[in-house]
Amino acid sequence: MGFLKQILKPFVEFDSDNKNKTEPDKTIVEKQTDIEEAAHHPLISEDEAVNLPSNEQVAPARNNSSIPLPEHVRYFEELLDKANRENPLFTGPDYKEFIDTKVDIDDITDETIKYQTVFNILKTSGLTKNKLISTGQEYLDIVGRDLNAFQSAHAQLYKKELVSREIDLKNKVAELQTLTQTINALKAAINQLTKEINESQEELNFTKRSFLLAGEMKQQEIQSELNKISKFF
Repeated sequence: MGFLKQILKPFVEFDSDNKNKTEPDKTIVEKQTDIEEAAHHPLISEDEAVNLPSNEQVAPARNNSSIPLPEHVRYFEELLDKANRENPLFTGPDYKEFIDTKVDIDDITDETIKYQTVFNILKTSGLTKNKLISTGQEYLDIVGRDLNAFQSAHAQLYKKELVSREIDLKNKVAELQTLTQTINALKAAINQLTKEINESQEELNFTKRSFLLAGEMKQQEIQSELNKISKFF
């Protein structure tokens, strides 16, 4: 019954790598297991199932937990782009412009020179070290909050979609165990009855053979005597 025990031990696997990257992520596990209020996330809806990509797209990520789905990578890029456009905190050059500019000069291989060059370029537009670090932390927090929201909504969807079926599965397993016990008891009873029938059958057949043989012998004995009587008289 080991495979059934595995089936009956559901779990939700979340990527724990982000826990060490930003302080808000430390609450992710707590939020996913203790949800009282409705949680929402743009990628998950309580009213409909998660829009999953095709098996061809999912297979590489399932086989390698270090490879996220392309649409999820794109989601966070768009999340930060939206924050950069709409949040007044990110007015002017900040962490995101710094990173985007750094990508544009990837031909500079020395990282020290690359980082200093990008900073000097953006410094003329008002970027300071303090703003670079503070906005970077804010982007980090945005990602952390979104991860929390996703896992809370995902836990709700998991409960809605799977818990009732897992309970039904446990009931079916319990019913199967009961039926298995009944079947084993019936098998034992069948084996006992079969043994008793075979023993009784053997005894009855032996008695029948013995009785018929004794009768035939008696008939032969009588017939033999009648033949002699006929012969001698």
